[in-house]
This record gives sequence, structure tokens and C-alpha cells, in this order.
Amino acid sequence: MNFGPLARAFDGAVVQSRVSPIPLAALLLTFALATVGLVASLATKFVFTALPNIILLVAAVVVMDVVSRFAPRSRTAEALRTIVYGLLYLVTTILCGIVAAYAMQRFAFPLQDDFLARADLALGLNWADFVSWVDRHLSVQRLFHFAYHTISIQIALPLVVLAFARRLDDVRVYLLAFAIAFIVTIFVSALMPAAGPIVFVDRASFAILKFTGATPLDHLARLRAPGPLIFTDPPGGIATFPSFHTTVAVLTPLTLRRHHRIFVVLIVLDAAMLGGTLTEGAHYYVDVLAGGGMAFFAHALAKRIVAREGLARRPDHPPAPGEPTVAAATGGFVRPPQ
Repeated sequence: MNFGPLARAFDGAVVQSRVSPIPLAALLLTFALATVGLVASLATKFVFTALPNIILLVAAVVVMDVVSRFAPRSRTAEALRTIVYGLLYLVTTILCGIVAAYAMQRFAFPLQDDFLARADLALGLNWADFVSWVDRHLSVQRLFHFAYHTISIQIALPLVVLAFARRLDDVRVYLLAFAIAFIVTIFVSALMPAAGPIVFVDRASFAILKFTGATPLDHLARLRAPGPLIFTDPPGGIATFPSFHTTVAVLTPLTLRRHHRIFVVLIVLDAAMLGGTLTEGAHYYVDVLAGGGMAFFAHALAKRIVAREGLARRPDHPPAPGEPTVAAATGGFVRPPQ
């Protein structure tokens, strides 16, 4: 008896082939980031002991993946798979980035606060005046504080929305854009470190503002001190220029601009988040401008890279649900094989 057709049918029904939601370029960037963090840590004799343990997250993803291979193919199952793999990638990249950011600060390049403060003044912008005004308006401060601390939700939101909308190609663009912006921010902030405008004012003079997202000056001082360092404190935001909060505040609505209802809400929320970046995060205006430019740059570059990866995929590889075909990516024209 020939069991070949039956085995092929069973295999096709049980073990489902999938296309990864994570672009190869994004994986390579994260691997490079981890390598830089490791090399910088070894070179500066730096040990970070307070990083979160993601073993449980990895185990949950593996179990989910094994179980999902035998689950009926459905839109919800595909979306959940995309979300958990995307979240695992984001968490891994962020943890690698924290190590790299802290370790690279150990090289102690000259602080650029004077330069950044002068750049603000050249633009006719005064950080102290704006922050003092917000300090006199409790409702504005509360709005800024709330919006500023939605960054974790906003990082995950495009992944969830696009996964359920079955826009796998857009998921790839977003993950790659996030990785590009995040990694470039880490390198620029290491080469141009700064404490932030908080060093020019007396925190005790503010009645409401606590600058909860400002660069932790004690962390910065210890990282810049010579000699080996074992760091036991939980990590904080160590990058001043450019502002990654601003990058997220621009990249998230930019990614979800076709989802009109969500986009309108994000425009309001992220406008407040930009204000909070100046007050809660104690960033210079030029940090905000650079962070916004970073978002547009990373998104445009990611779109080009993902499009090239899609065109390079084998013609016989079936597109994932919601993924545009090669014909769609090329405007409907596909060159016939020679």
C-alpha cells in the first residue's frame, strides 16, 4: 500500500510552514549589537548584574511554537505567533541595547551638554522657560507624565495591530525600523554623551516636576569613572542625544498611519509624549528634533531593505498571510524567466 499521498497530506495539515516575521537584516543587527555590548564590556571590565531574566519568555515562545504547529490554521493563531516572536525579538534587542549602551558609556567621550544647550539657544528655544511653565500647570504635567510613560505600550502596539491585520510585511518593516533607530541612537549617544539640561538647574526649585525619565546622573558618573565596575542597579535611560522617546512617539503613529482611528488617538497621545520628553525626560529640544528625524530615517531605510528581501525570496516560496506578492511589490509587473 502506498502511504506517500497520505503522509504528505498529514504533514501538510499538521506541520505548517511559516515565514518569519523578523527580517534577516534585523536579526543581523541585533547580533551585531550583542557583539558590541560584549566586546565593550570586556574591554572596560564592566559587568551588569541587574538585567531581567527572559528565560521564561523564551521557554513560553518555544512551547507555543510547538503547540501551534499542530493547531488548526487560523487568523488568530497566525497573529499570536507573529506577536510572540516579535515581542521576543524586541525584548532581546532592548536587553542587548541596554548592555551596549551602558558598556559604551564606559569609554567616557567628552560630554556635549554645552554644545546641545547652545544649539537650543541658536534655534531660539529655551528649555528652562518651557519647563517652568509646565511646572505651574498641574493638569499639563499629569498629561505629559502619563504620555511619557506609555513608551512600552507604544513599542508593542504596532506589532499587535499589524499582526491581527495580517500585514506581515509591515511587521517586518516596523521591527527593522525599530532596530535601526535603537542601535543608531545607542552609538550616537555613546559618541556624544550628555547629562541633559537638568545639570543647569536646581531640581528643588520645581514644585511638581520630578524628571522621572531624566538621565540618571549617578549612573553616568559611575560609568565614566576609570577602573572595573560591577553594576547592580536597575538600568535607566542613559541616552540623551538623540531622544529615543521621541523616536517611538514618531515611529508608532508613522507605522499605524493607515489605521485611522488608532492614528488619531496616537497623534494626541504622542504630542503629549513629545512634551513629556522635554519635561519628564529632561531632554534638550535638539534631542527631540534628532529623535524625530531618526524615526523617519529608520522607517524609510527599513522599507527599502524589506522590499529587497521580499524580491530576493524564491518565486516558489508562498507568501505569508497578508504579505504582498512579488508582483504586488513591483507594481504588478514581474519579469518572465529567461
